[in-house]
Amino acid sequence: MENIIISNDLEKYLSQVDRYLKYISVSEKTDILSELKSSFYERLKNGQSSKEIIDKMPSAKDLAADYMEDSIDRKKIFSFKRMCQYIFFYSYSSLIWLAVIPTLFTLAIGFLLSGIISFAAGIMGLLKGLVNISFLNEIKIIFIYHELKGVSALLAGILLAIVFTILGILFWRGTVTLIRYLQNKKISIYNKCI
Repeated sequence: MENIIISNDLEKYLSQVDRYLKYISVSEKTDILSELKSSFYERLKNGQSSKEIIDKMPSAKDLAADYMEDSIDRKKIFSFKRMCQYIFFYSYSSLIWLAVIPTLFTLAIGFLLSGIISFAAGIMGLLKGLVNISFLNEIKIIFIYHELKGVSALLAGILLAIVFTILGILFWRGTVTLIRYLQNKKISIYNKCI
């Protein structure tokens, strides 16, 4: 076994099997690949060529699928309890993806745009109080039943811009956090299977 070298073709086959076994635990994958490598050494020792060995093997994808199926069967993953967990997770995550995340995203964008508009309105209110420009006379900045002009319009615009921007950032972070939570939860549920 020491003088026998596994050819590049057999190494390539092993790396393909390794790639297709991505959903099996590392320890189980290591055992499978070691077993295959030992089998290859034994066959080479008995006089088979690399080509003959590969010709008698199923495709790397099919072999990996067989190993994964055996792994699932041994662990009895699809119990009634596990199936209920899957159904519950995918049901509420679908609802969140279809309703909550778009709503949070829309609110985040809306508040951020409102912050920009509030700041612009404050600047227009300041200009309206300082200079006489015809189109500014048609714009009214009303805050609690009172028209604001000059510095008071600018201060109100800045204050509202800060509040809206903070709300926009909070809703944006909420959106990102919720997406990450769902991704991690999906990975966690899937990892319990392997």
